[in-house]
Amino acid sequence: MTENADERRTLSQVIERGVGPVLQSTPLGKAIIAAIEEENEEVFVEDAGAYFRVFVPDECRVTREAIEGNYGRKIRFPGDLEVIMSSFAGVLSMSQDRAVWSLPPRHLSSSGA
Repeated sequence: MTENADERRTLSQVIERGVGPVLQSTPLGKAIIAAIEEENEEVFVEDAGAYFRVFVPDECRVTREAIEGNYGRKIRFPGDLEVIMSSFAGVLSMSQDRAVWSLPPRHLSSSGA
């Protein structure tokens, strides 16, 4: 996505309203991050060495299909994601086909964005 500096959210704004997983630094973790980057417009990834913290403003979406495309093999969903996800920010809802992290309802009504 191409933006000029005036249109981009600041890092602090992304983190303040950011949701998403904390993933172990594994090949599957990297495939999940690549899939998240494909399916969401604004993604910030903090590389902490042993893990990655992913922040997406307001809602972070990822599909099993996109993860499998980046990983190169089938995964169980839910199942395999939770094994390498040590934590997450937001409210997580999952199905066999996708995971969505979103802001809790109280954040949505009080947003000053």
